[in-house]
Amino acid sequence: MSKNLEQALSKLRFDDQVLGYSLMTKIGRPFVSFAFPDELFPRVKDSIKLYKADLRLMTIDTEKGLVVLSPVDENWILTVLYVPELQLGLAIAKTKNVLRLLEGIELPPPPEDFEESSELNIQVLESIAVKAASVEATTLPAPSPEGSAPVVPIKVPEQLSVNDFNVTTTTVPGRGPEYGNSLSLDSALYKEMKGLYRNFGFDVLMLVDGGNSVNTIADSMFQPTDRIIDLLKWSATRGIIVVPRVDEVPQAPSVASAGPQLGRYVKCPRFEGDLSKVAGEDVQIIRMCDGRLTPEQIAEKANLPFPKIVQILAKYRKAGLKMIGKTV
Repeated sequence: MSKNLEQALSKLRFDDQVLGYSLMTKIGRPFVSFAFPDELFPRVKDSIKLYKADLRLMTIDTEKGLVVLSPVDENWILTVLYVPELQLGLAIAKTKNVLRLLEGIELPPPPEDFEESSELNIQVLESIAVKAASVEATTLPAPSPEGSAPVVPIKVPEQLSVNDFNVTTTTVPGRGPEYGNSLSLDSALYKEMKGLYRNFGFDVLMLVDGGNSVNTIADSMFQPTDRIIDLLKWSATRGIIVVPRVDEVPQAPSVASAGPQLGRYVKCPRFEGDLSKVAGEDVQIIRMCDGRLTPEQIAEKANLPFPKIVQILAKYRKAGLKMIGKTV
């Protein structure tokens, strides 16, 4: 199913006469988008609202080009922007070809809270609906405008390892200089990633947009955060994504040095799962998760860096570890 969806969308992504496309919900909200101009979404949404249940394949002539939209199923509407000079009949034929490829592919409905969610969550996609949706072409960078400094890609030193990066559940990864290359199906970097993580790596990277946190990505993919963190750390070593370095993250102050504080609201981890399923090296930390100590206090007692404690706690977030709020 994922392969078929990828093939269908690649028809548009690699068509020189396609300026952009978007997979939209039945009320006209963009869910998966690739280079589709933001200023055209209101006009498309108005057209969808006007025709509602009677919507069939239709065209909209805009100043950006010819827009063709058509329902894929009861939940999704495919919207494609073609170059202005393309003939109407050819644009319709191209769209129908993609619709034929989408026939028989069972696309999941949008999340229940998507229509009411904020615009900041617009790129949170379900894993099987993101294949090839926003792949950036691996072309040479365009010449810089006259008078401006050229953009020089940042090279990630080869000696960096996964332990050099700090990724927690609240980390918001950004796209690095090798992001587009990693999603190019014929690149060596993509093949290396697929050999290590199969399609999981592709799915996670599709949700990296500089706005989604590790928690958001994990929740939208129904995956444990430790698996997401592992992939992101590896990606950081290859320059695919950008996350904080360990030496860039300030250590949390110890309770002793902070002095007594009254009326301070804190969250303390409490593990309610099966301790026998905790990895051997993590048992010492998880045993201290009794709802009385904060992560900072656990780090101090275990004599470990605070980011390391956060990483361990994140691994068991969906295995019975809860954060209990209290005032101290």
